[in-house]
Amino acid sequence: MQFMTYEWAEAYTDAWNNDEIITKKLKRFSSVFKYIISDRDDIKPIIIKIEKGICTTYGNEDAFDIEDVEYAIEANEGSWRKVFDKKTEKKELMNIKGFDFKGPKLKALSNKSGLTRGVELMALMQDVSIS
Repeated sequence: MQFMTYEWAEAYTDAWNNDEIITKKLKRFSSVFKYIISDRDDIKPIIIKIEKGICTTYGNEDAFDIEDVEYAIEANEGSWRKVFDKKTEKKELMNIKGFDFKGPKLKALSNKSGLTRGVELMALMQDVSIS
């Protein structure tokens, strides 16, 4: 499946919602994330909404009020590929070289273990391509 598609977002949110670790760690966490491939204008960003640790909504920018986005996570194709090819040891997108993490850092740091698990879930997804 191709990264940043509706199919990918559905699979990722299903994995997230079925993972007891992340839903427990983020049970008081709510936010809206925008994922962007900076060097691919042909691949539109995906937005995922989290409410009390559960992914409730996902889709492209047209489905959301852009002002609701709290975090924007942007990287070029090669940097995203490292996550899916498991070529990075770090699991915190705000600390991986090549990622631009915009949003309230203190809130992210206070929910670090749950958000780290979210990146781990991305890396565990099978057959994800960026093409």
